[in-house]
Amino acid sequence: MDTKEKKKNGVSFSKKNFILQASGDFSEKYLKIQELGAGGFSKVFRVQNQITSEIFACKELTKSKINNIEIFKNEINIMSKCDHPNIIKLNEIYEDKRHLELVMEECCGSSLLDILLKRMEDEDEVFTERQAAKIFKQIMSAICYCHNQGIAHRDLKMENVLFSYRSEDSPIKIIDFGLSQYIQFQPKNLMEIITGKANKNIKMTGSVGTPHYVSPEVLKGDYNQKCDIWSAGVILYAMLSGSFPFDGDSDKEIYKAILKKKFDYKKEDWKNISSEAKDLINNMLCDEDKRYTAEQVLNHPWLVKLVPNSKSAISKLNIKQLENYKNSCNFKKFILTYLATRLKEKEIKELRDIFHEMDINKDGTLNVEEIKNGLIKINAEKNMNNDEIDLIFKGIDTNNSKKIEYTEFISAALEQNKFVKEEKLINLFKMLDKDGTGKISKDDIKKILNNEDIDEEELKQFIIKFDLNEDGEIDYYEFITCMDNINKDDNNHP
Repeated sequence: MDTKEKKKNGVSFSKKNFILQASGDFSEKYLKIQELGAGGFSKVFRVQNQITSEIFACKELTKSKINNIEIFKNEINIMSKCDHPNIIKLNEIYEDKRHLELVMEECCGSSLLDILLKRMEDEDEVFTERQAAKIFKQIMSAICYCHNQGIAHRDLKMENVLFSYRSEDSPIKIIDFGLSQYIQFQPKNLMEIITGKANKNIKMTGSVGTPHYVSPEVLKGDYNQKCDIWSAGVILYAMLSGSFPFDGDSDKEIYKAILKKKFDYKKEDWKNISSEAKDLINNMLCDEDKRYTAEQVLNHPWLVKLVPNSKSAISKLNIKQLENYKNSCNFKKFILTYLATRLKEKEIKELRDIFHEMDINKDGTLNVEEIKNGLIKINAEKNMNNDEIDLIFKGIDTNNSKKIEYTEFISAALEQNKFVKEEKLINLFKMLDKDGTGKISKDDIKKILNNEDIDEEELKQFIIKFDLNEDGEIDYYEFITCMDNINKDDNNHP
């Protein structure tokens, strides 16, 4: 979007604006409670915010062990961009001379691998097809979103699939984007650009990934984003059988088996598995040019049959809430977007299910047609016209991307009386008060929006509804009072 377009659209913001960036002593704000894991360059801790008492996970990267710090800044950039219900949320970044600290939402549940091993050890069984399909659809939804955003994960494995909380009904989260990479589109000629077939010429180099999961073309060092589809196929095979399709006594033997691309369903574990499940796996663990895309996987009959889209979740969507949000001032939308980035998975389960149901093409965002179809489903008697729907859509699209991203949808649809509480607003006020003066200034907002093209008049209009004494700043009393008044106005809105 060029400067003129930004000016025309005015103030815009998204989830990325609320990923806080800080420097200084990490231990002044966060207490390390428990080490959860460690790798060559990093450790993962369970940490507690000493001001709010909230619990998070923190990935700590040691700079002295990293040859190229830009690789890890690439991980931060990718995580900042991703906005999907099944991808881990990055909340805050700390950097000092020795470390990079990535503060993320905590997943209290185990990894997919740990749960599979526990089932095999305790009950001598693996996942049923229906159980596996429910988990696998979420994995593929996240991968489909990544590929549509031009991102290849490149290290998809069961260890990098976490359950949000301690229940197998919990939503899953894809984690660890340390090896992820932006896909480079390299069309060979003008015709590829015109026909949209340039994605067939997407190539990456460098052998990355984990034995058992890595695709044959990655081992050869010439591949595209379909390496993630292969890895997902390995995961599905393992979930249904408790074993890997390609195995060996050493990494070298595993790689040899992968390069041959030969596997079978001869073991006892496969005798009761459906032909549809095997067909899907066959179309994932095959040559790159024949391999399914993420969209094709999601539309495979096995997944569609076992995990159909909910037909009832959308009935719980409150259209009045969307209309109130559309009419709210930009500063209130700004506040609600921040709150949406900090809500726990259990708090937004219904809205997450509604989002999934409305996302017909499974690309992880909502377009105008998907919003229109959803509103018509639950409000058929009103027969909303296209102009009304367009206004709602534009009111929710706070970053002017012409699509509704996950956090934008949650911000617009959440029950404000339930979540816009003073205890949550205190933390938000402290976050907005960047310089600690006890007031939110135009400069504070500008730093968070990180948009050099916003002029003083735009910022003034952005916060004017909250600035009761017209001194150009918002103190805590003004902040709480105006939020309370706006909520009352919304509730009384016909």
